[in-house]
Amino acid sequence: MPDSIPNSWEPDPRRVGNWRAMFEQPRRDGEPPGPAAASAPLREEPADEEGRALDLTEYKPWIIQRARSQPALMLECRKFEPRARIWTGWAMAYHSLYAVEFIGDRMLSLDFGTRQFAIEGHGLDELVRHIQQGTALGVIEYAAELWPGVKASPLVTAIRRVEAPG
Repeated sequence: MPDSIPNSWEPDPRRVGNWRAMFEQPRRDGEPPGPAAASAPLREEPADEEGRALDLTEYKPWIIQRARSQPALMLECRKFEPRARIWTGWAMAYHSLYAVEFIGDRMLSLDFGTRQFAIEGHGLDELVRHIQQGTALGVIEYAAELWPGVKASPLVTAIRRVEAPG
């Protein structure tokens, strides 16, 4: 085959440029990367999911994942211990959630196999929907010491871990 005829499996370099540079790894001897690697934007870490950090200025009964860039892997439940003035909580893997039972918009239970939780409050039907969709990241129990005077719905009044008898 003459040199002027390119191989049939290679694209025409006049049309696509130096396509081989996309697949070449930078060398270990300190050679700077080629122009294709230098012009590629660096992958930025996604911004902190909305509401992931606990905001104590305003009570929000649950934290919802807004951007679905990654699936929610764990569901966190937090409650404030007023005597010790610390947060306690649990984080459970979504893949171990066996069942969600609810009674109206006042109570729901989460069954994680060896651990069960009962959540009480008002307007919990929306939380059930977010848990079913896998977008709920956390549930936060209302603490009057931190948010005095909150009476709005939705509201999580209690998170209890249900212990097995015995």
